[in-house]
Amino acid sequence: MLMNIKISFNNAYKTWRNRARRYSPESIVRTALQSLQKPASSRLEDMQQAPWLTLLLVKWVCQDRMADHRVGEPITLEAFDDLRQRLWNFPEQIDLGTRDTLPVNLFVRQHLRPQIGFQRSFTPGFMREAALLAQQPQNDPLRCLFEQKTGIGIDEYLDLTFATYAAILNGKRRLDIGWFEPLRATYTETLIDAYIACVSRTFPELLTFCRSLRDASVKRASEFYEFPVLSRYPFLRTGNTLECWHPAVFYRGMEGFVHSVLSEAGQDYMDRFSKLFEQHVLGEARNLQAPFFNEDDLKALLPIGVKVPDGLLSYPDCNVFVESKAGMFDESLMTVGHSEIFAHKTRALKKAACQAWSASVALRQQGRAASNVATATRDYLLIVTNKELSASRGTVLAEMYPPGTLVGCRKSFDR
Repeated sequence: MLMNIKISFNNAYKTWRNRARRYSPESIVRTALQSLQKPASSRLEDMQQAPWLTLLLVKWVCQDRMADHRVGEPITLEAFDDLRQRLWNFPEQIDLGTRDTLPVNLFVRQHLRPQIGFQRSFTPGFMREAALLAQQPQNDPLRCLFEQKTGIGIDEYLDLTFATYAAILNGKRRLDIGWFEPLRATYTETLIDAYIACVSRTFPELLTFCRSLRDASVKRASEFYEFPVLSRYPFLRTGNTLECWHPAVFYRGMEGFVHSVLSEAGQDYMDRFSKLFEQHVLGEARNLQAPFFNEDDLKALLPIGVKVPDGLLSYPDCNVFVESKAGMFDESLMTVGHSEIFAHKTRALKKAACQAWSASVALRQQGRAASNVATATRDYLLIVTNKELSASRGTVLAEMYPPGTLVGCRKSFDR
């Protein structure tokens, strides 16, 4: 009987890495860029080329400190395709080790992660974080921190990014530095150079960036499911030319750029941003055509100590509790393949659910709420996060958690 014996991720990676070491790292990066810029007749054809795997290949090659561009031979197209195919074959070869019986929805979520960013539509909404920051006063600490870290103001960042977005939208994948020349009449040369430095890396700088990542030394199977980290710097800069890795890498990178830059300040940034994000969410809720009760309103109706969400929208036959949850939410959350770890990393969602159950039960028990609120036959909870978590609706989230995780939260208030 033939047995399909799988190997560890580490062994598979080392075999692949040793093969890649035959070639010059820079030649591999250049060939990868050429491959990614190869025209596709449709988005489906582009997806079938699995650009996320090509970008993972670039990341791994750049992280290998033992690779030597002075010794390695230039890679051929055939050898490059072979390297990429070997990476594609990883799931068939790798033993992912001991873990729980993976819930179907969590399995699908993990495997879709590297692809979904390439599938989502491209709209100006990708600048929402920057737009939120731009609404704050000029002396706002977060605005000042952004300018301090990037060398450009948030308004200038928005303008220059939308200009670049227009070029990418029109199919330009290569931008000569001169393309920014008309903008120099409005913005200083120093500012434009600072912007270019923010969104691009030269090959030596790319090596430094990839080797500075937390997973540079210890490789993990979860890397196979991450969205390309090169989205942080969506352009490779060679001389006076900027080359975009992929349009989706640009869009997704700019979508999270403000968060990526400011999160370097750690919890101080998140504490400030959480308040700003909550104000934004509640401001949008108040604009809806429904009576709105904020956190203080709800607390006034309930005994001291009862936990409540940030707000409640009252509709004729249902209540919609609203809770904002801003967090770091790094890539490890998006690639996790274990229900207990997933539940731990998204414990803020469970906390929001518990707050909503608490408020829902207490509002009925106290009988002090408006009649529409007290007699509503259905209650919903809308959790608004600052990053896409692919957590789906509550029933799906419960299925991705260990059995009883969210049900237990509800039962504690049903007694």
